[in-house]
Amino acid sequence: MDDQSVTIPWSTRKRLQYLEFKLYWEGRVNRGDLTAEFGISIPQASVDFTKYQEMAPNNISYNSSAKYYEPAESFTPIFIEQSADAYFSTILCSPTDSIATCGSDYVAAVPNPTRAIDLDVLRTLVQSIKNKQVVSVDYRSFNNPQPGNTRLISPHAFGTDGSRWHVRAYCHESNSFKDFVLGRIASAVMGSESDIDVNSDFKWFNYVDVEIGPNPKLSEAQKSIVVMDYRMTDFKLKFKCRMALFFYLSKKLGIDRNDSERAGEEQQIVAINLDEINASMRQ
Repeated sequence: MDDQSVTIPWSTRKRLQYLEFKLYWEGRVNRGDLTAEFGISIPQASVDFTKYQEMAPNNISYNSSAKYYEPAESFTPIFIEQSADAYFSTILCSPTDSIATCGSDYVAAVPNPTRAIDLDVLRTLVQSIKNKQVVSVDYRSFNNPQPGNTRLISPHAFGTDGSRWHVRAYCHESNSFKDFVLGRIASAVMGSESDIDVNSDFKWFNYVDVEIGPNPKLSEAQKSIVVMDYRMTDFKLKFKCRMALFFYLSKKLGIDRNDSERAGEEQQIVAINLDEINASMRQ
């Protein structure tokens, strides 16, 4: 993306980003697209197109017979990211939609029920991280579900498994770093300055190399499908994961055990180096 795009107003940037999105992904865009999406006037849409042409003259050309703009062969994005993830995230939530209403008639996502998070609790945790302070929390767990289970923690980061958020913190009761589910914190009160060195949270600041591959129970033809699906090289895909988050990753992908009893079609991938990962986690 071009550095000059940072200097324009946010509202203009969002419209130009949408213009470029339509141009690249759908192959055509006109002033009516901007007026319909953002509720602006035709003259304002014309100004936006002129601005985009000034910033990226080699990206856009006008089809006078069809009366729309289309991408030039030399197209190089200055606002959007060229990736499938970026496309689907934009389609599922357009620039003017709220999280509750965004969507599309031809793209859909499986609903993800919202986990409740008390905003006062979240604000207290954010401020305690910024100010490096101890927090007294009333935490409800399955082992201690009743109110009044007060713990002193020194939080330093937030993490998510894609379904729920937790705060990573030093627990002064167990003298170890742990994850606390945000939705299970009933109250939080900031206390004194923390003397905990958060950099000593080894599992948060260190990573494991995760290697996944097709389930050996699959046929060779089925394995080739998995390879294509994950863009594997030599029947494996390697990536890094924080040690503290590997538990959640392994549950999400179903790679938490070597010899799965599930059929290959049900569990299509396995962790090739699970023993190595588990050994490093025990250090």
